[in-house]
Amino acid sequence: MVIMQSTNSTVKNWLSRAVGFLLMVTGLNVFAGNLTASVDRDALGLEETFTLVLRYDEQINATPDYELLQKDFDILNTQSGTQMSIINGNMEASTEWKIALAPKRIGKLLIPSFKIDGAVSDAIEITVEGKSRKPKDGQNDVSVEIETNADTVYVQQQIIVTLRLYTTVGLSGVDLQPLQVKDALVVQLDEKQYQTKINNRPGAVVETRYAIFPQQSGELLIPGVLYQVSVNNGSRDIWDRFYGNGQSNVLRLRTEEQKINVLPTPASANGTPWMPANKVELEEHWSASTDSLKVGEPITRTITIKADGLTAGQINPLEVNSVEGITFYKDQAQNDDQKSPNGVIGSRIETIAIVPTKEGVFTLPQTEVRWWNNHSQMMETAYLNAVTLKVGSGAMSPQNLNSAADPLANDAGVSEEANSVAINTDATSAQPEVQFVNKTPWWLYVTNLISLAVALYFAMKFWQYKRAHEVSQRHRHQTAHTQVETEAAAWNQVKRQLSEKSLTGLRKAVIDWARIHWKAADITSLQAIDKHAQLIELSDELRKLDEAIFGNQNIAPDLDKLLHLLANLRRDRQKYANPQAGLKPLYP
Repeated sequence: MVIMQSTNSTVKNWLSRAVGFLLMVTGLNVFAGNLTASVDRDALGLEETFTLVLRYDEQINATPDYELLQKDFDILNTQSGTQMSIINGNMEASTEWKIALAPKRIGKLLIPSFKIDGAVSDAIEITVEGKSRKPKDGQNDVSVEIETNADTVYVQQQIIVTLRLYTTVGLSGVDLQPLQVKDALVVQLDEKQYQTKINNRPGAVVETRYAIFPQQSGELLIPGVLYQVSVNNGSRDIWDRFYGNGQSNVLRLRTEEQKINVLPTPASANGTPWMPANKVELEEHWSASTDSLKVGEPITRTITIKADGLTAGQINPLEVNSVEGITFYKDQAQNDDQKSPNGVIGSRIETIAIVPTKEGVFTLPQTEVRWWNNHSQMMETAYLNAVTLKVGSGAMSPQNLNSAADPLANDAGVSEEANSVAINTDATSAQPEVQFVNKTPWWLYVTNLISLAVALYFAMKFWQYKRAHEVSQRHRHQTAHTQVETEAAAWNQVKRQLSEKSLTGLRKAVIDWARIHWKAADITSLQAIDKHAQLIELSDELRKLDEAIFGNQNIAPDLDKLLHLLANLRRDRQKYANPQAGLKPLYP
């Protein structure tokens, strides 16, 4: 027996190696991170704040460049964190940055794109109005209000309800009664907190949003919602007391009732399934090409219906029209709801298995979904174009089935053909038997290379993360120890200048200590200290210190009182770093 290999085996070998290397490189690129940017509010007043969130879906030791961001916004606070998890054997990691921002001017402002490790985020437009939102009852320290985006809607149309709590005093707890509306579906969208000014006083707003879907026409009553609020006694400074531990008074505040006129389905709907939405889109995906189908071999068509302003449960099922020569099998639909401050976006995913039963060219008709446009107040149609299927013969073709059903005919044909061939009994004239040996498939090499590359990649990432974490820990301990020593030295200098009653030296020593205490390099004056401390008594003593040094008036600060106030700030530093309060911190 002679064993021969294919003449192009070497070429195939090198080709498989080249493809494996290419896939390995592109495979690594597939794991490159994706950077996204989002904000909790895109419309606000000039004196209000909001939060920008950057998310990179890999673990990375990097810091975004905030230089362009500072053109139109003041950065109030930044924090970052990383997460790592293993799900079904796949390791997932992400890095997130949260930036508290305040606008510098009125108008349309642009949050620029950020770039991290080659990934770029989208820019975001922010609308800044001249005036911040004010409570209707501006005389009270704590007040609540309710707001709806419409007074008249159609049945099942989305209504956005916003509840707001305003406060200029410290709160130790807020308990909001759940919103329940008769004959309506209620979905809570989000809850956020932000800073503002109320009657020229620093204040805070707790805003909660709901989406309500009325299920029948008539008058819809949104009842008053009860807030139970614990208000701290004592200082009136919002920043010092927002999470204070003093004695509390409990207030019970209730929003006003709201009445909404719900209209029945309009006559223009013409009896079609009713879907009032802001926008409806259809998307489709095929499991294989529609140009090379075989009889009896299934193909899967997945259609996704997205409706802005409806839950997935309100989206009507698709109707599948019968086509001769095609059999359809519908799977159970999958529903998904995405929530945002602007409402609910529902998605209904329909999966249909399509099995051709004969050869030929078949046309699936256009897929249509009729819906009511809430903006234009008209019926519209979302659709997918008609699809052409080209079906060739396969194992289940009629001719193949007939051949398989009559094996005797095939055997007879083979026998006759065999009988017509002469048998050569000369052993010397016999040709050597040729046998082709198949080598290992090239795709197996590719799979192994990709698996090896992925394993090496994650091993390297894990090692880098572990090493960076150890270095960061050592650096953090060293920095903390150095800062404690530096802060103590700066505080001793403040007390030394106080004892020597050197006002100029005291001013410099206080500024140096405050810069270390708050870790803020921008503190270069006593006014900057006042902005960080937000204490009226301390503000008066710092002003007197400046006037005593630079003014012509005969004013002297109370040095003992100044030392006492600064000592309280220093002693309460741990409390500010770890507030123990019922509410989540605005900017942890």
